[in-house]
Amino acid sequence: MESVFSIEFKEALSNKDFSLLTRRLLDACKEHEVPMDLQQKIILMRKKYLSFLDGVSDSISRDEAEDLIKQLNIDSRTIKSGLFPNQPVLTAAGITKQFIKGKTPFKLHELSLELIHGEITGVVGENGNGKTTLLNLLAGNLSVSSGEILYPNLSQNNHDYYSIKQQIAFIPQRIDKWYGTLMENLQFFCAIHNIKGEQNEQEIEYILCRLGLEKFKDLSWNEISSGYRLRFELAKMLLWRPQLLILDEPLANLDINAQQLLLQDLKFFVRSKVHPLSIILSSQNLHELERIADNIVFIRQGKTVFNGKQNQFGRENLLQHFEISGNFSLKELQVAFPGTKIEDTGTTYIVSVNKETKWFEILSKLNQHNLELNYYRNITNSTRQLFHKDI
Repeated sequence: MESVFSIEFKEALSNKDFSLLTRRLLDACKEHEVPMDLQQKIILMRKKYLSFLDGVSDSISRDEAEDLIKQLNIDSRTIKSGLFPNQPVLTAAGITKQFIKGKTPFKLHELSLELIHGEITGVVGENGNGKTTLLNLLAGNLSVSSGEILYPNLSQNNHDYYSIKQQIAFIPQRIDKWYGTLMENLQFFCAIHNIKGEQNEQEIEYILCRLGLEKFKDLSWNEISSGYRLRFELAKMLLWRPQLLILDEPLANLDINAQQLLLQDLKFFVRSKVHPLSIILSSQNLHELERIADNIVFIRQGKTVFNGKQNQFGRENLLQHFEISGNFSLKELQVAFPGTKIEDTGTTYIVSVNKETKWFEILSKLNQHNLELNYYRNITNSTRQLFHKDI
């Protein structure tokens, strides 16, 4: 039977997407039984591609990529055995957190959720509304004021916090400074997770290539950008393969290309059959997050406004909501859409119409009134409509 990887290899080749191809070839090495000499060939191909990006080498040829895929010859029979697929990693029941000190006391109100292997959960909402507090509670960095957090499959004893914490990786928005080179830190991090000797070297070489960090391995904190510091933190965590990965605003310091690459990688990592993983992350990049998230938690002023499957949001809406912008004013829109609710968000407008309205009818109306459009998105099933001005 043809594997998922084989299908992805073909699609990447047809699009000449060697970034995707080399990353997924490396991922296949962790999912399937692949001889070490072949793994080394794949690593060398990835290094060649990264060197090409830096203008050092020629690009990978289609022929050599096809030859390597043929040698790999993976199918569903060669997959390694895995643990706990689609099982809960964490369950939170009615948790709250009350901060009573300071000038502005804050409370994260009662919230329940379940984090599952193979799923990504996105936490969204305005700044200062409790997203980071929630993530720190789930990571065990803060104690709950009430309610309970359980970690099924992480430990037989829910009070064995050392064992549980050993399987949870947390990357904060503000990453602490580290000392020494990137390579030295990875070696140390492997060692304290009992990855030593030849395996230490092999795992580090793999993760450096997989995350495109090879050329930075001898650099220090001050010599790499904030975006690559994040990828370094991710590399550290993935070396010891936690079951739960918690990320606080990981997209904040990344450019648009790096954001897309990271989100794509997170989707790949969470889909692993051999090393099951659940990911929960917060982000202000709402549309990008909704594209990869299986579940969404929206928090406003400490209260949960929505908590459920991303594809279920907005199902009960009686109206459709379209976010648009262009060379027109609110007054001109009101003329084009008489009697229609139009919200001015400051940079865009949200036009709310009945469910029978087709998406192209909005465009037709704009065209009839010679209103030039430069942005258009149907947000009926997006939590974007929960964000409001002056809240």
